[in-house]
Amino acid sequence: MTLRETIVPEGDLSTRNVNIEIKKALSEDKNSLLIETEKQLDSIAVGIVKESDIVLKGDVGDFVGALNDGAKILIDGNAGRYVGNNMTAGEIIVNGSADDGVGFGQYNGTIVVHGDAGNAVGQLNKGGSILIDGDIGDLAGLYMLSGDIIVTGNTGLYTGDWMIGGTIYVGGSFDTGTNAEVRELDIEDKLKLKKLFGIYKNDASPDNFIKIEPKELRPFYGD
Repeated sequence: MTLRETIVPEGDLSTRNVNIEIKKALSEDKNSLLIETEKQLDSIAVGIVKESDIVLKGDVGDFVGALNDGAKILIDGNAGRYVGNNMTAGEIIVNGSADDGVGFGQYNGTIVVHGDAGNAVGQLNKGGSILIDGDIGDLAGLYMLSGDIIVTGNTGLYTGDWMIGGTIYVGGSFDTGTNAEVRELDIEDKLKLKKLFGIYKNDASPDNFIKIEPKELRPFYGD
């Protein structure tokens, strides 16, 4: 078992000091880190390009894990807005709820929220996987291009509004937006969800889900 290095920033507990200590530890090949966040700090553990295992213990602020490019980040608490913003690789798991903008502009990798999330989940998703084990707000998947958004609970208004690609899976009630069409799951969808639920220890049944996909591939330009 890899020994987890506890990060204790010098001076005040601030975004700058926490990120300095994370970069210092990673540069010394300490790739399993624990940071206890007494404050809900914004923009910590951002832009990590090294494969590593980072635990943030406590509630965190906005843009945590943004631009992640390979780290596995566990937030043992609630997260603010835009967790995993524009991440390109790796994994972010939130053992709590998250605010607006989960996975905004995500290119790749996986984000899991073991709780509810706010508005704008997966907007401009370009290929990432986002699993919300709870309810979400409005305008999920707006302008998404690729990837998957999975919501085990209910979605708010205008789900998939103007989506161009990708798939949104919903296990509860939903409301669709422009260019979003509701379809039944096929066997490949069910196998995909079953595998994902197994990995992240979710007891939802794929049989209870519908999927939302683009009605047209060129909604802005016509045929």
